[in-house]
Amino acid sequence: MVIPKQGAILLSGIPATGKSTFARYLSREHSFAHYDLECHPLGWPHPELKAVWDSSRRAFITQLRQYHDRIALDWGFPVSYLSWVKELQKEGVRLIWFAGDLARAREVFSSRRGNKGLEIFDNQITAVQKANYPIPLDCTVVHALSSSGTFLDLSQIERRVFE
Repeated sequence: MVIPKQGAILLSGIPATGKSTFARYLSREHSFAHYDLECHPLGWPHPELKAVWDSSRRAFITQLRQYHDRIALDWGFPVSYLSWVKELQKEGVRLIWFAGDLARAREVFSSRRGNKGLEIFDNQITAVQKANYPIPLDCTVVHALSSSGTFLDLSQIERRVFE
């Protein structure tokens, strides 16, 4: 398995299944620029690109490639933003969908945000299920969280993503 010298991936999927953890791993171990799209400005190596992101995904990816060879976008996108994901894919960004046991993911999410955040989780899961994701998406699916609550090892995720 060889990780390409250049490329961009979008890590998305079920909340609390390890997307951000994997993005940080790629950043640390393989020099990926990690953009946590839900955490601006702290999660952006170049926060000045936010206006570009908001106006044009094509221009955003073009600019990112001027700064970085390897890019990991971390975004649990709302179902209503599928057109933005399609725009990213048209620019060569690979979508990686993190799946996992929903009950365990809900527990992990609750442990991070408390019970107040569970409504956010439940609403997102309902929308994802109504859209039948990830079936209609052109993506690689990684089953990252088991029913026993065990996360897939990061090196195993890496192999699945870059095989």
